[in-house]
Amino acid sequence: MTQGLDLLAEGGTVTLTDGTAVPLRYSFRALALLEARFGSVGAVQQAIDSTGSGAAFGPLAQIIGAGTVGPGGFEPHIREHVDAKGVRTVSDIVYRRRTDGALLEDLLDPGRLDEYTRAFTAALSRALENRSRGNVPAPVTTVTPGLETTPSLGANTSTSPSVPSTFQSLSSGS
Repeated sequence: MTQGLDLLAEGGTVTLTDGTAVPLRYSFRALALLEARFGSVGAVQQAIDSTGSGAAFGPLAQIIGAGTVGPGGFEPHIREHVDAKGVRTVSDIVYRRRTDGALLEDLLDPGRLDEYTRAFTAALSRALENRSRGNVPAPVTTVTPGLETTPSLGANTSTSPSVPSTFQSLSSGS
């Protein structure tokens, strides 16, 4: 029987430029952040351009950032805009470390792109696998510019204690 935090999707760690190892975990909150930024979880994969002629690093930073919320020690800061009809649109989400306010994007190392891709692919795969009785999990495959990775589902899982949120909503000023 799976209990508590076993249902959360741990997938590995990413190493930041300051040497900090940060676990990636895609909880409902993390997936909701990705939906808010990209429109749907399915659109996340489409947001990463695998042809090399479009955006890749921005969407990757968003995907990694969502996975660092909670035990990873980062909090999302959401910038949204409201149009004349009152429709809210998330235009950006930045992730700041709780301890010192450092921006995650400033701590990501482009030279570790392969490590980051493997870690978030494994974590997203774990998050989206079907745990209903009798179902076999299907891995999520992600293609990153110049890299192709297919996650392998392992039997090892670990749990992390819950961390209280310090998130405070900021007004967009619109």
